[in-house]
Amino acid sequence: MRRRIIAVIALIPALLFGCAGPTTNTTAQTGNTSSQEVAQEDSTQNSVTLTALQRSDGWNYGGSGSDGFYYVSSSVRDDGSANLMYLDYATMEKIYLCNQPNCNHDTEACTSYLPYSAGGILPCVIGQNLVLVFPGNVHASADTSSTVMPHLEVMGLDGSNRKTTFTFESNQQINRPLVTDGTNIYCELDTATEDGQLKAELVRVNPVTGTKDTLCALNQEWIKGSAGSTIILLNANGCYSSYDPVSGDRKDIVTVDNASVDSLLQGTTLAYKDNGFFCLMDLLSGEKTSLSGFAVPSPEEAFVNLVDADSTHLLIKIETASHQSGSSMEDGYYMITGSSTPQQWTLLYSSGDQDTPFERVTTISSNEYLVISGEETLPDTTANSHYVATGEKQYVIMSQEDYWNSIAPTASSTQ
Repeated sequence: MRRRIIAVIALIPALLFGCAGPTTNTTAQTGNTSSQEVAQEDSTQNSVTLTALQRSDGWNYGGSGSDGFYYVSSSVRDDGSANLMYLDYATMEKIYLCNQPNCNHDTEACTSYLPYSAGGILPCVIGQNLVLVFPGNVHASADTSSTVMPHLEVMGLDGSNRKTTFTFESNQQINRPLVTDGTNIYCELDTATEDGQLKAELVRVNPVTGTKDTLCALNQEWIKGSAGSTIILLNANGCYSSYDPVSGDRKDIVTVDNASVDSLLQGTTLAYKDNGFFCLMDLLSGEKTSLSGFAVPSPEEAFVNLVDADSTHLLIKIETASHQSGSSMEDGYYMITGSSTPQQWTLLYSSGDQDTPFERVTTISSNEYLVISGEETLPDTTANSHYVATGEKQYVIMSQEDYWNSIAPTASSTQ
């Protein structure tokens, strides 16, 4: 169920040492900054507030603005191209991010057109700009002539003035999740070396000005998210730590056994197993809450996957394999809070032959979430295997209370 995007990279020996302060400054600008782009204050001079742009496992849904959500369509053409879509929060209408009349949306003349990219495409709202991140993929088997170089494109929130502002090297790739301070992107940049290894660095890129700083080397450790003014890292030994990109200060938070399976970072809440129970840690305050109402079963009894969490709730999936002796709970999804008995989670939809839980995409107000509530069946297509075909997602806006209490939305609120 869980998507392990960085599992392969975790096995590759890193070449450099741990984090220090900013070490280098380089510029690789491939486009000119227009007069419409207002110079932005250098956020590296003062403490910043950081926000993760993807989930801790790196899974990308899209980019959220104040009025709508930007995402890549699941419909893919034979050449691997797709389209940039916009979901309006007020009407829940899905449209192509294009204002040209009678446009077929299938050529580069359309502002919503997206070429095939071996590493995918990540729409991100940063400040008043929509940024498309083309991460690259050094492991791609496709001929380099058919792939897109890792690069950044910047445009207005309406899709206007789209241009490339920064291009990385062909032997580099960006690993997600990405983190932003509202101006810059912070991310892990991997560079393939001639001896077949990967050199991993934490870099800061300003997508508007096209400037890049290397903050520190990463030694078998990966970005998982952010909390306050710090970036949260996880190393191969299961240690979560915080890194301040302004001061270069580094602090260990907690070490978790089998961290890739038994822990989950959602927002500023870290969920992990401790002394036979799951607990929730608020990374801003350091406060820890034990979920004593559920004793975690042994691996011989059942698998437990962590699905979602906030400061008081943990959503899990129980799965019993044929060789196991069985569990006191039936297979399925459950919500755990405090010392209460786990409650069955009923917000599910069918994806193929699987029951899939509703998924939080983003917080859109003080008490509302944008949630994936279903999946439309794709029409028959002859597209080749550039991507794995999935159904177009259906979205709904839900109150936070209804989501965590597993209360189904009304049909009229779903799109």
